[in-house]
Amino acid sequence: MDSKKILLFFIAFIAVQPIIDILTTASIFMVDTSLTVGVLLRTAYMALAIVFLLWMARTSKNSRLFTGYLIGLALLIGINIVSNLQLKDPYYLFQELKFFNKAIYFHIVLFGLLVVYRQLKDKKYDIASQTTKYLWVAGLFIGVIFIVAQLTGTSLSNYSHTKTGFTGWFYAGNEIGAIMAIILPIMALYAIEKTDDWKKSWSWIPFILLAVGMLALGTKVGYGGIIIVLLSVVIGSLLMLAMKKRTATIKINLLIATFLTVVLIAVTPVTPVFGNMFAHITSLGINFGEPVDRPGDEVLVEGDEGFEEQQEEEEDTGITSAQVQNLVFSSRETYAQFMKEDFQDSPMMQQLFGLGFAGNYETPAPGKSPTMIEMDFHDWFYSFGWVTFIYMMIPFVWFTGKFLLHFLFNIKTHFTYFYILYGVAFLLGIGIAYTAGHVLTAPAVSIYVAAILAMLVVNEDLLESK
Repeated sequence: MDSKKILLFFIAFIAVQPIIDILTTASIFMVDTSLTVGVLLRTAYMALAIVFLLWMARTSKNSRLFTGYLIGLALLIGINIVSNLQLKDPYYLFQELKFFNKAIYFHIVLFGLLVVYRQLKDKKYDIASQTTKYLWVAGLFIGVIFIVAQLTGTSLSNYSHTKTGFTGWFYAGNEIGAIMAIILPIMALYAIEKTDDWKKSWSWIPFILLAVGMLALGTKVGYGGIIIVLLSVVIGSLLMLAMKKRTATIKINLLIATFLTVVLIAVTPVTPVFGNMFAHITSLGINFGEPVDRPGDEVLVEGDEGFEEQQEEEEDTGITSAQVQNLVFSSRETYAQFMKEDFQDSPMMQQLFGLGFAGNYETPAPGKSPTMIEMDFHDWFYSFGWVTFIYMMIPFVWFTGKFLLHFLFNIKTHFTYFYILYGVAFLLGIGIAYTAGHVLTAPAVSIYVAAILAMLVVNEDLLESK
């Protein structure tokens, strides 16, 4: 096997992610173990990425730099473990190590793919089109599975009560929702590149299949992802037309995206997310008519601190800022506040190097276990502390910042569907990581974000060939 095929294997792994996720679902139902197919295969992939970096370090300055960084990260996590062994009681070592493995997966895969893409770029390989193809294959597979699962009545439920939604044959609703939102812009890009006349408008069918699956989820992430992608195409097309890029491809795809946007708005009242939002609103005691009493809310009277602010909030809508936050973050903001207080009350060692998994948890009640906030950047910060959090953010900010500046300085030539939609895919990943989590702390999702960022950086020659 030649070196190019070995390098392509690292990228092709992206295309088989949905298959791994379905095998994971099967293993969960068939065997009661935390060592699922997904855990084993993704851990093996991460191990191969480390071996590859070590091998390339013989001749690659980039690999040596990345390897040195990972050694530093391992030392910082070691300090976290040693300190928390002394400070946390109880201390669940297996759960702590499991979380650390998930949290650093993004960094290891990002560095591995940066070197892989750099090698392929040096061999004059079209890394952009190949990445688009693999992401498209993954998206098509997910869309088809959702449709088949719905038609056969075998789809898993996304909610246990009150709300409605389905996850196809995928076990983790939050993760598959994030994956679909990240891939959807690439599905749109593939359709746009193929649709240069009306006869080829069928190229949008895979996009529609995935979008229907996202609606079936019944989540804000799914619905919001579709709206953002379609509006990105519409607004991007209009701006390109204003820039005198008056090609048939732009005009056709503008009309298709506009039509799909109108259809989405029209069917919104019958989508699961519409009913789920009203169920959520009702559970919060929100009334769009007269203000109502809300169980658990503090009743303020004139003269109390915050009385005037509350009156202003409720005067027109009867909705408090706390309720708005709950609608957006689905109670994650409450866990974030608890973790913030825990962090502020913790010893300096923990503030510097982290509280570890789920903070200073107490012995959980039967049937329950310590939980995370499920907002990835918050979980990174409180789990790893000031020092390690900053250390973990350095490569993320560095490569993202380099690409953003490069794009802005070359916006006249780079304002194309390719950069718009890959940018939207990356920003959706980061936005979901901040609000709903299960992206940078979930290997099944972070691999997509890592692949997109690595490809963009190398495709623009922002990582030197060293």
